[in-house]
This record gives sequence, C-alpha cells and structure tokens, in this order.
Amino acid sequence: MGKRLVECEHCGGKKTCTKSGGRSCHVCLKAAGRSTKQWATVRCSYCGGIGRLWVEEEEENDEAAESGDEQAADANAEA
Repeated sequence: MGKRLVECEHCGGKKTCTKSGGRSCHVCLKAAGRSTKQWATVRCSYCGGIGRLWVEEEEENDEAAESGDEQAADANAEA
C-alpha cells in the first residue's frame, strides 16, 4: 500500500483554520496554545499548517480480485 498527498479536509488547503465562522476552531486554538475564548486565526492543527495530508491508499483492485476468487471457489465447491 502506498501513500498519497491529498488536500486537508479541515482547512481546505488554506493552511489556516477558519472553521468557526471565520475564526479557528477550539482544537486548533488549543494546539496553538491560545485561549478558546479569543478571536483568532491560527494554523490548522490537523495538517500542521501545510494544507495537505498523507493518507494510505486503499488497493481496491486487489480486494475485488480476492472477493472474485472466493466467489469462484464457492461456485466450484457447490458443483
């Protein structure tokens, strides 16, 4: 399985969190060491301010082939 770089869903690739009506969410404020009562925009804590995340690629082709092999084996066993 490989990894691929995708856009951060939390910040939308903007690198700063603006989830709570134009200001940062509580999680990102706490990660930045700020009070959650402040009106601030800080870097996204999910992607670290990069705007992109590495995610594991799921190999759907191998899974489909395995399930096809199992179905063929079941058909042969029934015959």
